[in-house]
This record gives sequence, C-alpha cells and structure tokens, in this order.
Amino acid sequence: MIESEHDLFVRELRELYHIEQELADLQTELADAATDEELESYYMAHSETTSEQLERLEQLFEGFGVDPGVIESSSLSGLRTERDERVEDLRDPVLGDLVEAELGRAIERLELTKLETLLTLADRMDLPAEIVDPLEQTKAEAESGLERIQELPA
Repeated sequence: MIESEHDLFVRELRELYHIEQELADLQTELADAATDEELESYYMAHSETTSEQLERLEQLFEGFGVDPGVIESSSLSGLRTERDERVEDLRDPVLGDLVEAELGRAIERLELTKLETLLTLADRMDLPAEIVDPLEQTKAEAESGLERIQELPA
C-alpha cells in the first residue's frame, strides 16, 4: 500500500531495479540475436553499465534500509512480449536488428521515465545528495544509451 511519498519512492525504485535486472539478463540475448556488429557491440557494452547501475540501486536500498523486493514492470513485460512475437514472425533475420534496436530504445525511455519520477520525488522529499546523485548519474547514462542506440544504423 502506498501511503506516502516515501512509499511511492521505494515502489518506483523497486520497479526500476527489476527493469535493470531484466535488462541485465536480456542484453546477452539481444547481442547474440543482432546481425549488425554495432548493435551487438552496443548491447555488450551496455551490459557493463547495467551492472554498475544495479550496484548503485542496491546501495540506495541499503541507504533507505529496505529490501529491493520484486516489483515487476508490466511495461517491460509488454515490450518483451511484443518483441518476442515480432521476432517469431520475421523471415529475414536482418530485420531482427530493427526490432532489437526498437526494444533497446523503448527500454531506455522506460528507464528515463522511472528515473524522472524518482528524481521528482527525491526533490519533493528533499532527499540528500547520497540518494539524488546516483539517480542523476544513472539518468545521464540512460540518456547517453538512448542517444547511442538512436545513432545506430540498424
């Protein structure tokens, strides 16, 4: 039950954490599926960034004294289902790169949306820099990831 800004912040943080965990698992699959070397490279490089983001989020949970828990993202589930259905229907594997790049852009935007909500809540709650700075760093990385995948020729 969400009764306060703190409760909403923790819930949003848990959902972002789940998104990052799912992405960590998904990136190898996406890199393996890519036929474009730049797209494959993007997903492999992004995997390291995701690991760092997960560590940052875990530190935030420690700082808040709460367990990360599991709050699945229905948005991410929908994106993955849509991607799987499209990939299944593809007859030309090269078209899969377009589908994989679309998923990458959508996930980056989903991350950015969650981070913007968390930062808005952090501002409203007047949270300290120890909480805000890691979120801002993660947001900057997500923005950079989105810019990079938008530049790929896929």
